[in-house]
Amino acid sequence: MIGLVFYYSQALNVHSTSTRGVIDLSETDFDKKGVLALNGEWEFYWNQFLEPERFPQAEDEVNYALVPSNWDRDLAGNTYHTTGFATYRLVIQNIPADTKYFGLLKGNIRNASRIFVNGEVVLTDGEVSKNIANYVSGNNSQAVYFELESSTAEIIIHASNYDFIVGGIAKPISFGTQKQLMELHQQKIMFEFSMILLVVIIGLFYLFLFLVNKEYRRKEPATLPLACSCLFYGIMSSIYSERIITVVFPALSMDGTFRFGHLISAFTVISVLFVIHRVSPLFLSERIKNFMLVFYGIFIVVILLFPLTIYSKILVFYMIFTVCFYFIIWLKVLFFYIRKNTAEINKVEHITMIISICSVYLFWFDMILYSVGLKMDMLISFLTIPVYSITFSVLLIVRYTHSYKQNEELSTQLIETFSTLDQTVKKAERSELAFLQAQIKPHFLFNTLSSIISLCYTDGKRAAEVLSNLSNYLKRSFQIDIYTDYVTIDQEIQLIKAYVDIEKVRFGDRVRMIYTIDEEILSSEIIPLVIEPLVENAIRHGVLKSKSGGEVKLTIKKQGTGIYISVKDNGKGIDDYQIRAIRAGERNLQSMSGNGISLANIYTRLQNFYQVELQFESDSTGTHVYFVVPFDHMKEETVDDSRCNSGR
Repeated sequence: MIGLVFYYSQALNVHSTSTRGVIDLSETDFDKKGVLALNGEWEFYWNQFLEPERFPQAEDEVNYALVPSNWDRDLAGNTYHTTGFATYRLVIQNIPADTKYFGLLKGNIRNASRIFVNGEVVLTDGEVSKNIANYVSGNNSQAVYFELESSTAEIIIHASNYDFIVGGIAKPISFGTQKQLMELHQQKIMFEFSMILLVVIIGLFYLFLFLVNKEYRRKEPATLPLACSCLFYGIMSSIYSERIITVVFPALSMDGTFRFGHLISAFTVISVLFVIHRVSPLFLSERIKNFMLVFYGIFIVVILLFPLTIYSKILVFYMIFTVCFYFIIWLKVLFFYIRKNTAEINKVEHITMIISICSVYLFWFDMILYSVGLKMDMLISFLTIPVYSITFSVLLIVRYTHSYKQNEELSTQLIETFSTLDQTVKKAERSELAFLQAQIKPHFLFNTLSSIISLCYTDGKRAAEVLSNLSNYLKRSFQIDIYTDYVTIDQEIQLIKAYVDIEKVRFGDRVRMIYTIDEEILSSEIIPLVIEPLVENAIRHGVLKSKSGGEVKLTIKKQGTGIYISVKDNGKGIDDYQIRAIRAGERNLQSMSGNGISLANIYTRLQNFYQVELQFESDSTGTHVYFVVPFDHMKEETVDDSRCNSGR
């Protein structure tokens, strides 16, 4: 801020090189630099177009005005209308004789001009006139080169203005050698062009990002307004100072240039409003934003409908209002930063926001000083547009990075939550399995023990055999580790055989069991208690429902890419209602369970572990229940389980 204050104190204090319409180059540093700004006191003749040979000789007939400045007041205190026409005159003495080729660099003469050097017209910009009917505005930055035969140069400028807010020579006119002047002109153009190019590239980048990246467009709503504001700033800046746009469109009239420039300036302000609001509504509320949109919308309508001579009268108010508005927004952002009560944006975002809005404020502040003739260039304006673009780009990058980190943290939390949930589900399933294991049917134990007691009186050896089978069955039932997801197929078959042996003792030839087992897969692992309950269900609810009993066939073999497991009986079958209930996960089907493990439980566990379903084929001649466990899934789960066991 101190640097800016110092800069403006120097920029607003124009160094004068001419006195009473004369510059003596021998008293300047022209020999070293080769270029000199013709600032100072020029002869000034209001409402006159004087030719070189018609200037008054009497000193009391001459008025003097400062150049650069507006022509609303001369050094004697006389005031003039903002529109009209006038003549400026300056004499340059003691021009070095080491070269004959010199030039003038005209910046901003409002708004039409004609320049004479030693009586010859060297430059015409627009059409100067004593009335508005024949007047054509120009006001483009131009350089002109000429040859001087003497050490003195008389420069006469005719200027007229009928459409801008104030007339006069607003920007310094530079005199110098052709070589040095060309370099100076090129440097100015390259500086402004580079600033414009930088901001346009940033705008195009964010416009491209908005168009091609749907996810970024959704997450960062300020992308499109930022892109538009950068492009509008670039276009608007090309219309001022050196007017680079006239290089691309040389046929563009001054009225068209001004109208287009002011229209783009309004769009620039509107797009910046959207950027600020979408970054944080705390800094610019919806209500204030809408009010500003109405205000600038009215200004756009005025630009489109009214001539420059009318709407130019409100330009000063428009620019002052814009400067004050951005200054208030900047103070508001600064206030929130000092108070530290904005939780929705972090410190880095807040700092970039302060810099960005400050650059916008300085852009308009510098422009209004230039427009009213208090400042001779737009250096700060051209420097602040890339600052705005870069800092807001940094702001969006910081916001995106912060959002990405938040998403990563959220993803990590979700993964941990899902992992915990998965462990909880497995624990619940194991607890349920343990509970169901404990639900050995009381009548099964009672009937088996009754059979053993009877055999004790008639066949002690047979009673001991049945008791041994019951012990083996119970041991294998309760031996299954609920903390291990898998058992071998061989273990499952041994449990089945223990159960079948008990039932054969009780029911004799009514229970006939056939095993078709591929011995190569006995060591393969599957989840526990998915085969034995199927066999038990086939015996109890299938073949034993018939007085003559029946046959149960267990088939386990390789088939395609998995292990085919089938239990088939020739009992009475299962009705469709029970099959639908099993598939729906109803676990309270007491009549459809074996060893306390319901078919619905088996159906659900097969889906969870293997993503396969228990298939049913049933009619009055029997029931066929089967499923296929994929090899790759078994291997993957087995490896995962072994890792879990090794780490337990």
